[in-house]
This record gives sequence, structure tokens and C-alpha cells, in this order.
Amino acid sequence: MLISASVWQALIDAGVALVPHGSDRVELAYADARATLAVVASPTPLSPSDIVAVAGRYPEPCLIIVPAATSAAREAVEATGGSWLVDSGQHVAGVLHIDGTRIVLRPPAPAATRPTRRGRVPWGAFTLVRRMIQQPHATQRELAALAGVSQPRVSQVLTALADIDVVRRAQDGWTLQNVDAAIDWWLSSYPGPGGITTYWFGLRAVVEQAARVASILAAAGVQPVAVSGDVAADLLAPWRAPARAVVYAADGADLAEADLVPAGPEEATIELTVPHDPGLWPTASQTRGNALPLADPLQILWDVMRAPGADSEEAAERVRQVLRRRHEQERAA
Repeated sequence: MLISASVWQALIDAGVALVPHGSDRVELAYADARATLAVVASPTPLSPSDIVAVAGRYPEPCLIIVPAATSAAREAVEATGGSWLVDSGQHVAGVLHIDGTRIVLRPPAPAATRPTRRGRVPWGAFTLVRRMIQQPHATQRELAALAGVSQPRVSQVLTALADIDVVRRAQDGWTLQNVDAAIDWWLSSYPGPGGITTYWFGLRAVVEQAARVASILAAAGVQPVAVSGDVAADLLAPWRAPARAVVYAADGADLAEADLVPAGPEEATIELTVPHDPGLWPTASQTRGNALPLADPLQILWDVMRAPGADSEEAAERVRQVLRRRHEQERAA
């Protein structure tokens, strides 16, 4: 995530409101001051020259988030008119510039070790497996269209998955070797949806909260919107009273209109994410007949598995059974 849970909590504590606009831009508000910033999160510290180069790529000021920053790097950010946050994983510190207002977040973060640099996330591979669960028999051309990637990339991914017995070549194209093996591979490899997440708390039933949020986003012209987590799992395979809803949206919003207030990740009842992952949105066939727009079933399973609650494993198994049953039905068709 570009905005970690610790950064979100630090902003709440400082009285700063955050509304995502896309997966890499946010609007920050403090009292009457407002500003839109491009979010640049780096897994390693940036040098002053790096900061100048990054700032030059965006028309608006940047909010640069790093695990550590020298005084020269911090001065370089402010010289560009941008804002900076040091997120060590334990503490968040920094300076925000919001429409002429300078806000200092304390305490200073302690020195942090450098995280391992990650490469680009292979969203196409994760989307490909999602689509193969929905459509068990497909050619490379069909899979390329379903996953939104090139045929050479499909061929590359299928070869790698065949080597670990997740897929196999069939007479009419490609199919999954074993749906449970495919689900296990996806769950163990998936890094999360990326993007920006905000956390909210409300007193109404969580299903009602999710419906209200989806309605507000739709009224604002935000599309697509997809509901995941406990609420979606309960619609797919009723098991327990939902405690938290995950809502994915192409853009963010201030959810005060839904009678929600900003909250920490632990007590939140609504988790609103503007994701990087293009594959979590439902296909046209998945949207029919649902009371709410639901995320891709694999995404629902992933969100349920990380949900709070002692019975999350049982709820996740019920969602897995739905995935397995739907796959077998499509396979037999």
C-alpha cells in the first residue's frame, strides 16, 4: 500500500483528513486548507537528486513516503513545495504542506533498515488465474482478452504455471490442473491489491454501511465499485454476521456522508481501497443477481482470510467451496 495503516493513523492523530483520488493521488485537508498531492512511496531512502527528479514528473506537489530520510533529503522535498513522511514501520514523522499551512508530525522516526527492493507486481499473472477459475477451457487468445494482457505474456505465464502443475494444455486450449492448487498458488503469491486504503467506523449494521458507501460512490460517478470482505462472503455463503466490509473503488471519497468517521485499522468497520490491481473487479457475468457489486471471488477469499475474528478460517473455507463449485459447474458446461 502507498498509504500504510500507520500513516493513516498518524494523519488522523494530526487532524488531517485524506481522500484518495485514484490509486496514487490524495486530497489532504486540515481545517479549511486543502491540497491535492501525488503520492510517491519508496521502499528505500531517496537522495536529494532522486527527489528533484521524482517531483519533476508530476504537475502537483508530491507527498513522498520513505523508511528513512536525511536532513538534505527532507530539505529537497520542501524546496520542491512537496511534503514528506518517514514511515519506519513503528513510527511516522514528517512535514505536510497543505495550501500554505505547514503541519509537523512527531515524534521523529528512528533509523530503519533498508527493506528489500521489490520488482513490478505481475498483475497479469494473478488476473489470468482468476479468469481461468471462471472459464476453465480457454485458448491463449481468449485468456489474453480476459486477463487484459498480451498473448506472449499469457504464454509465458502458462508455461511457468504448467511447470508447477497448476495448469495443463488441453485439446481446446488450456485448463487448470487442479482448482485447489490454483487457489493455493494464488493466495500464497498474491501481494495484496496495492493502492491507497482509508479506514472508517460506523454504528449501523456493516451490511447497511457497505450499501450506503456503494450508493454514495455510485452517486458521485465513481465506477467501478466492488464490495469484498465479510459482507461479500456473507452474500456468497452465509456463515457469520459481518464485522467489516472491504470496498474497492476507482476513486475515493469522504465517507462522513455515510455517517462514518475516520478510524484506526483495528476498529474500522469499513475499509475503502483505491487499488492498483486491475483484476479484482468482477466480470459482467459475476455482477448479475447480486444485491451489491461484489469483487472477484478470489479477492473476497483473500480479504476474508485476513479479516479479524476467530472463525475467519471457517468463513474462508465456505467461500473456497463456492469457488470450487462454480469452477466445476463451468467445467461441466
